[in-house]
Amino acid sequence: MKRAAGITIGLLAVWAAGGCYEGGRAGGDDTDTSGEAEGDGSDSDAGSDSDTDSGGGTEGEFGCDPNVWPDSLSMRRLSRVQYRNSVEALVQWAAGPGASDVMDGVSPVIERMPVDVPQAVHGPRGGFRRLDQNVHQEHIDASYDVAVAAASRLTSAHLEAVAGSCAVDGDASNDDTCIDDFIDAFGARALRRPMTDEEHQFYRDVYDADGITSGADPEAFADVIVVMMTAPSFLYMIEHGEDEMADMPGVYRLGPYELASRLSYQFWQAPPDAELYEAAASGALMTDEGYEAQVDRIVSDPRAESAVREFFGEWLWLETLPPVDSRVGTPVFDAFLDGLQVTPETTQNMIDEVLDAASYYMANGGSFDEFFLSDRSFATTPDLAEIYGVPVWDGTEPPTFPQSERASLIARAAFVASGSSNTRPIMKGVRIREALLCDEVPPPPDNAAGNPPELSEDNTTREVVEMLTEQEGTSCAGCHAVLINPLGYVTETFDAIGRYRTHQVLFDDEGTVTGMREIDASSAPAIVPGDDRTTSSAAEVGSMLLESEQVQACFSRNYVQWTYGRAEDPQLDGCMLEDTTDALLDGASMSEVLRSIAMRDEFKTRKIEE
Repeated sequence: MKRAAGITIGLLAVWAAGGCYEGGRAGGDDTDTSGEAEGDGSDSDAGSDSDTDSGGGTEGEFGCDPNVWPDSLSMRRLSRVQYRNSVEALVQWAAGPGASDVMDGVSPVIERMPVDVPQAVHGPRGGFRRLDQNVHQEHIDASYDVAVAAASRLTSAHLEAVAGSCAVDGDASNDDTCIDDFIDAFGARALRRPMTDEEHQFYRDVYDADGITSGADPEAFADVIVVMMTAPSFLYMIEHGEDEMADMPGVYRLGPYELASRLSYQFWQAPPDAELYEAAASGALMTDEGYEAQVDRIVSDPRAESAVREFFGEWLWLETLPPVDSRVGTPVFDAFLDGLQVTPETTQNMIDEVLDAASYYMANGGSFDEFFLSDRSFATTPDLAEIYGVPVWDGTEPPTFPQSERASLIARAAFVASGSSNTRPIMKGVRIREALLCDEVPPPPDNAAGNPPELSEDNTTREVVEMLTEQEGTSCAGCHAVLINPLGYVTETFDAIGRYRTHQVLFDDEGTVTGMREIDASSAPAIVPGDDRTTSSAAEVGSMLLESEQVQACFSRNYVQWTYGRAEDPQLDGCMLEDTTDALLDGASMSEVLRSIAMRDEFKTRKIEE
């Protein structure tokens, strides 16, 4: 079965008619007259330049040709999360009970590591992150300082745990063996594979320091640790491959330790544990039975939840949710809250609720449709539970939402909250179009932010947006009236903090109520060309999104991006994209869908250009 690779020609033709209004220059607030635009907290979501050629936003379909092979990154650096987990795992292995003491000194230094940059693939973000070359020196400096902090703590207070009793017993006769054993053992964990004889000698030379070091010297042990923790094999996933595939020149099967690392970082965002490392060492991982057993163990392990949360957070742009408490203390926002208590933690609670939902359905064998159209609340805190009108979830059976319209991912608080008292129909529509459908919204006209939609004393937010962006004959209407706004209007039954409503309360600049207007959430979302169905239910739009099959294809695109750290190619990755999308459409559990990626030859090999 072939799946749509991105926006169809029909949609492109509509967009070509004119630029799109940029609703994403923070603002739209009731009391803000600075000229900021409607999408508070999202500087360029609706109108950033996306110079991408990844296949999203182009005509064509996934083309499954078994005679082509996807490209591989030459050398992939550990992400910030993977790096932190690698440092913690190494310290835990080396220091044992003293690991927490070591990490107390190391963790603050790790926080200096720059955050990886979301890549522009479909819209302003994508399903993977990459080292920002603009702050490359910061990465180098921070990783060196982390290594120094870890080495200092490990060798000053925990040397016996790190190198054995021979390092502290004062017996010079066993020092050489002690040092060599330490280099081999610590090196194998740090580099995630056994060292070669040449590498062993290199680290022995670091220890000896041209003959300056005498005996078991804590500072020399620390020097070796620093060099190992700043080595490319610690900071990067370096893959050479072993045997070339007979029927695919230039494609090599990964070696056992390379495969172990790829598996553990894919599903745990962390280095191999002892069992996986042993499976690589024994050769069991290179057998079909042994590999499948490890995949099943790794996917079902509770540690896999962290990778699930990482992926869904990046795919769904959850980090773009503005701080929902930022306007507390202003007259209009306080009047809008009407006694509801929000705190600096409320924003993260909304994000966690979506991630908890994904984790719940993943762990319980749920399908993608069940997650996407769930009518259950996963609010674990009183603030969000009050917004939803449900009890706090205690981890057992999740409570059901009181409104049927809420039964869709796009109606959860993390998708509708705005950080002000004004909703963001434009930004909601752009997010659905780009994040969930992998469509690309073209940049807006240069003057798009000159007349932003502001809170009105007399009109609903929808009416204000319509007057500004849907006037016939304007450059804005081509995008907004058909492709963006309708997808945002359908969740106007939820206010700017996520509460269900049938009317919008209007305020003046002092927070005094000036009126109340009935909500109009009806729209023709036009998810695919020619679909002129109208609806006023977010749950129904959720079903329409799934019916289009574009959401499932977009999930597949983003997971391939996230897996390989690069933009997907609809042709070279076509078989993987097509099979993954088909599995989602057939109702396979999300856990099985993710597991199936690891079972593919594309996952177990790498392409090496001569």
